[in-house]
Amino acid sequence: MGATLSQLTQWLAERWRAERPAGRLALTPARLLRWAVLLLLLGPTALGLAGLVAPAFGLWPALGFEEVSAIAWQRWWALPGLADGLRLTLVSGIGGTLLAVLLTMGWLAAAAGTRFGERLERLLAPVLAMPHLALALGLLWLAAPSGVLMRLLLAPFEVLVPPQYPLPDAHGITLALGLALKEAPFLMLMAQTALSRLPVTAQLQAGQALGYSIPQLRWRILMPQVMRAIALPIGAVLAYSLAVVDVAQVLGPTRTPTLAVRLVELWRDSDPSSRLPASVGALLLALLVIVVMALGAAVGRYLLNRHRDWVLDNPAPRAAVRPGRKGQRGRVIRVLLGTVTAVSLLAFAVIAVQSLARSWFFPSLLPARWGLESWQQALSGLGGAFSNSLWLAVLVATLAVMLSVAVFEREREVGRLRGFVVCLYLPLLLPQASFLFGFQVGWLSLGADPGWVGVVIGHLLFALPYAWLTLAGPWARFDVRLEQAARLLGRSRLEVLIGIRLRLMLRPLAISWAVAFAVSIAQYVPTVVLGGGRVPTLTTETLALATGADPRLTAVAACLQACLPLLIFLLARAVPAGRALAPIRG
Repeated sequence: MGATLSQLTQWLAERWRAERPAGRLALTPARLLRWAVLLLLLGPTALGLAGLVAPAFGLWPALGFEEVSAIAWQRWWALPGLADGLRLTLVSGIGGTLLAVLLTMGWLAAAAGTRFGERLERLLAPVLAMPHLALALGLLWLAAPSGVLMRLLLAPFEVLVPPQYPLPDAHGITLALGLALKEAPFLMLMAQTALSRLPVTAQLQAGQALGYSIPQLRWRILMPQVMRAIALPIGAVLAYSLAVVDVAQVLGPTRTPTLAVRLVELWRDSDPSSRLPASVGALLLALLVIVVMALGAAVGRYLLNRHRDWVLDNPAPRAAVRPGRKGQRGRVIRVLLGTVTAVSLLAFAVIAVQSLARSWFFPSLLPARWGLESWQQALSGLGGAFSNSLWLAVLVATLAVMLSVAVFEREREVGRLRGFVVCLYLPLLLPQASFLFGFQVGWLSLGADPGWVGVVIGHLLFALPYAWLTLAGPWARFDVRLEQAARLLGRSRLEVLIGIRLRLMLRPLAISWAVAFAVSIAQYVPTVVLGGGRVPTLTTETLALATGADPRLTAVAACLQACLPLLIFLLARAVPAGRALAPIRG
């Protein structure tokens, strides 16, 4: 971590010196926006990490702790169930990430670039837009002892009493499976973006000329390139899985929560002094994520090197040895991917049915009575949360896309900003429950109050990277000859940007905006920590209802939380390809 921070500091200093011609800083809108983005990414992160240190060592004057002491550490180690919480955190976080990576590798090996892969991408789009919490609730109702899957399995046997088994389980397996189903579409999207930047056609044609089959070339040539390209997204998935809160409260064990859930419980405790051990736990969770990511990076490099050595030691094509086994293996992978996609979509359908059910008893496959009473009851209390979520997501998504466009334009002036990618991923590579707690401490110490401004900044920290990543591929593939022709005809750079590039990229811009919108809708920890309970959203209200006794009200809130980004995403996909302005006259 220290090496990474020193590299970032050195890179920022070099960029600053490079942009000072003749000893004076030439300020331009693109340069100012680029530095604003860097400040947005690095400022809260650095303030958050710094804000953890003082409370962790017992120094918090606002709460009456004015001397350095070990009281916070003593209270933390005195908490019960820390060992079980650590075990659950590692099992669910590492297990969910590994399953998501394996599903992505299966998609690369058997489905990428095929008709099946294109259909799968279209089906995975709703899963990608669905918030984590909504998908977790759908999976819980789907796999419960009296859930839809068990009703389908026991329907031929006329079983009247559902079997009893613990769900969620006490080992974190259910949580790992839920995280894998949600994170795999994101890694597939990142893999697709990486493939768009590679000369895939030329590499496949050259390999086929040497006698290799397409599956062999995908495994030998494309796979290692893509896995190296999505190393940072995999790290972001690992950091999120180790520190997830809302999904862990639904799919995780209830008796012994994960470390991240324990931290949120301590932070929201009525006793303010409970935040001292919460700061210690947040600091230790950040260190845990860094250590696990470092070990994962080392294992990944080792496996890629072994794969390279294996490719070099086995250069002879083997396509004609056992063609049946190769084809059978691809069919198995495609069936597995199709099953995973079907389960995710069925979870969304279960939420919708549960929200409309008046009575739905085991073993009936469908409700005996339907009605809108749950919607009428829930909507009367969710109007404010719905409005807050909508306007907050609109504001955050708009800012994220505008800042992404500004960064892309700045890259065209000075070239590829190598250090910017690391800065972009930095909020995603740190656990939310760690640096956001510290950021709140620093935010309050600056005299700011919890509320809308802090929530907008917190949401933008996580929406901006996804907006930039979604737009990076289409932006790089744009035909610059159109812009060059317009510049030769005397048009300014701003006129070319607005009149040609942005108009021709309406659909990618809309999809990037929709992704940022969905990310903002799904944020729980930034809303709770930085909002101070003053900004209720659909996510916070859904999780609050999930602890209640009526699943129908919870289903209504989850359905609203899932349908809002899904509707925006479908509208973005329906945006027609843009057209440039009328012919430019000199």
